[in-house]
Amino acid sequence: MFKISFIVFCLLAAQMCCKVQGGFRQRVREALHDHEERLDRLDEVVFGSGTANVTMKIENDQDPTWTTLVYYVSVPAGHSVFQMMVTAYNEYTSFTFLATYYPQWAGHFINSIVGIAGNTTEQTFWSFENGLGVQFDRGVDLIGVFNGDVIVFRFTTWGTHP
Repeated sequence: MFKISFIVFCLLAAQMCCKVQGGFRQRVREALHDHEERLDRLDEVVFGSGTANVTMKIENDQDPTWTTLVYYVSVPAGHSVFQMMVTAYNEYTSFTFLATYYPQWAGHFINSIVGIAGNTTEQTFWSFENGLGVQFDRGVDLIGVFNGDVIVFRFTTWGTHP
């Protein structure tokens, strides 16, 4: 009789452990699901639900009569500035640009925008910066855009002109 009672006790204990462990597993699953939902909400808040609506401005410091050109471009969040430029080129007939790809730098150099090209003799080039006037420290292929960004391309000089 003792052997049967002991076996029944062991079976009941094993069944109870499975229930406790199953409950623990369920709680872990629920917690992971909750964290995934929170990360999805954070991703949407930070990156704008997968779409980056970007304002692109074209400015020319070398021409005092220049009127700033403004383009509104939507691309997937995280796409590069270069990919945003290609999208703008495909969406706006008034926006054109030429670029040279340099494999040693894994990126493009912007030669011209809207028909205005940089020139080594005149020491002019296209710089680009954020909407606060801070120039980027990398090229157009290495900067990602996110919802609400402002990207400014500025035709400027690295020298002084008389």
